[in-house]
Amino acid sequence: MNNSNECIRTQHNDTSHTLNPIAILQWLKTKENLAPPYYLHIHHGSIEIGWEAKAKLTCLNGEQAETQNWVDSLKSLCDEAASDNNKAFGYLGFDSCYCMQGMSPDKSAHFPLLQFFIPKHRISIKNNTLEYKGTNCHLLDDMAEMSVSQSDFKLPRLSPCVEFSEEDFMSRVALASQHLSNHLDLNKVVLSRYLGFDYDGDLLPLFNAYCLQQKYCDAILMDFGEVSAAIASPELLLQTAEGIVTTKPLAGTRAAGKSDSENRQIEKSLLFDRKELTEHVLGLAEMLAELQPCCETDTLVIKNFLNILYQNNLMHLSSELKGYQKSDGHCIDAMLALFPSVMVSGVSKVEAIRYIRNAEPFSRGLFAGTAGWASGQDCRFSVIIRSFCKYGKRLFVQAGAGILAESDPVQENQEVNLKMSEMLARLGYVNNE
Repeated sequence: MNNSNECIRTQHNDTSHTLNPIAILQWLKTKENLAPPYYLHIHHGSIEIGWEAKAKLTCLNGEQAETQNWVDSLKSLCDEAASDNNKAFGYLGFDSCYCMQGMSPDKSAHFPLLQFFIPKHRISIKNNTLEYKGTNCHLLDDMAEMSVSQSDFKLPRLSPCVEFSEEDFMSRVALASQHLSNHLDLNKVVLSRYLGFDYDGDLLPLFNAYCLQQKYCDAILMDFGEVSAAIASPELLLQTAEGIVTTKPLAGTRAAGKSDSENRQIEKSLLFDRKELTEHVLGLAEMLAELQPCCETDTLVIKNFLNILYQNNLMHLSSELKGYQKSDGHCIDAMLALFPSVMVSGVSKVEAIRYIRNAEPFSRGLFAGTAGWASGQDCRFSVIIRSFCKYGKRLFVQAGAGILAESDPVQENQEVNLKMSEMLARLGYVNNE
């Protein structure tokens, strides 16, 4: 797969001039006619832009014959990327756990539930050093000559054209609570609701205005043409690096306070809330059982148990699982062992997914799925939450809440509103109810 026309160029920049990934992506769109598929991925000070498919995998698009061996095909693509010192980037939609066709929540658009590609061009930025790998050996020179700078964005002002209403959501929560009281095989289920907006614009302004202002573990802007997303995920589904497997699940939520002293009181109430603790611990226990077969014996442990993770307007209970990856395992197997996360489905997962299919009269699409990259034994995938997901010409904001037998429908709806509020504000829409 190695191409003799490829080059690797590195450019060191003055620390007084910070490289702006948004400006670089804008420049690529304007000067290089950047077209899908492409991605911008930011985490822990590392920035990467990848575009133009050298190799691509598209599956679960309604053609059953095409999907029978998609897991093996994905592994092969990731191994191919590793052999080229590259990576395969993409997504896996939530509904892939039971469906072979992606669909927007309102059924207005269809899309593949799985798409990954190996980029022909890749720009990496770390410690203010820019590296390019690809076939355009003059790209960095052209960028320097053009004096890349960020343009101003105009944010849209939108009103929802479709939604799963608060009333419908609360009625589903009440029914779920009753069901959970009477069925021992289901202890927790995550239910969601959505708002949809007519929007045929670029997601870059929303990524800049919302995602980059959040306290994310991974910020991802990805565009595959018929489907795209701007994601500020606070939740790491899986990372494998140098033989270490890591996942950082979240469950248990409170609105953040307006002062440090108020936050300390809220933290205390969250850590002593039976419902929130039960929701978190149930999910954590199932994730331990799921990930254990992918790790060397007796190496998988819980770290940072019940930490408080802050977002801009809320806080979560957070824990971390770490272990040594089996030498004969594949990172895709480990990712799929956790997919979809119990923190966005329920406990037990099989029963929760079955319940969600009946309780939610819509497809989840990308929401609660995963996005990220894999390269040989290494990978990084985050959960697709706190996201704008675009299918065709319609944009969706979606959020969920973990339901237990003792859940109060009004409180669960308030939690969903809290999770949606900053995203909706960027669209100029404020729910005053």
